[in-house]
Amino acid sequence: MLCMKRIIKDYFTFSKKERTAIILLLLLIACFIAAPYFYPVKPKPPVLNKVLADYLAKNKNAPADSSEENERSFHPPAETAPVIKKETFPFDPNIITSDEWKRLGISDKTIRTILNYRSKGGKFRSAEDIKKIWGIKKEDAERLIPFVQMQATQYPAKPTKDPPDPQPKQPVTHNIPKEIDINTATAEEWKALPGIGEVLANRIIKFRERIGGFGSMEQLHKTYGISDSVFLAIGPYLKLDPANLPKLNLNTASAYDMQRRLNIPAAVAKAIIIYREQNGPYQSANDLKKVVLVSDTLFQRVAPLVTQ
Repeated sequence: MLCMKRIIKDYFTFSKKERTAIILLLLLIACFIAAPYFYPVKPKPPVLNKVLADYLAKNKNAPADSSEENERSFHPPAETAPVIKKETFPFDPNIITSDEWKRLGISDKTIRTILNYRSKGGKFRSAEDIKKIWGIKKEDAERLIPFVQMQATQYPAKPTKDPPDPQPKQPVTHNIPKEIDINTATAEEWKALPGIGEVLANRIIKFRERIGGFGSMEQLHKTYGISDSVFLAIGPYLKLDPANLPKLNLNTASAYDMQRRLNIPAAVAKAIIIYREQNGPYQSANDLKKVVLVSDTLFQRVAPLVTQ
């Protein structure tokens, strides 16, 4: 029993500060509850429909039995679409006026479409063309087609062939291919060959200048853009004159220059350089015969292309 009293005392006994705080809290709650009674909220005036307010002000003194009439005046009857009178008479759609179209029962919008079509040169060539008018009703078109009477107007027929050229065409001249030297031919001469256009002709000349001239037909074939078929087509028109090819100096050329200009294997080019380093400068083209890898056939081909 003593323990229970101690528990109650610990949980339900407040200090002076706690009692003061509880009293202040209760006072604040009471103020918030009472505030609406001292400061009532003024309601906003209702939003009135201006049209309804004007109507009520106008009919404020009206008798009670006129309410039905006032209601009718406040709600006017819906507008009804005008009834278009439809007549039928013989007509030519290419010449009748807008009033006549209206007499036939065609709407104003469709009439404007027809007049705009005719103003731009459009013509009705048959009675069935009435169905092609944009916006016309199917029943109106079928009703009017029997009354179409076209005038005997000859419309120009569409040309089936191109009109004759008033000026005679100049004969087209084609460049006739002729035999050219691959080391001296100009761009125009290259373009005259079959399958060679302006781009490829300029590419051949640039490649020829970069390598110092074509030492063989195979070097020409390595030009980017010359396919096997094109190379075969231009073959009969090509020649290689060694006299037109700048000769390669055996004593100053590098192995890469020899391989590119003389169109020889890399091993042969290196052997020529090694012989020059071991035995001194070449005295003539015949010294190439002393190089082990230079065969007689190879010597006969490259001898006209070198100098010392």
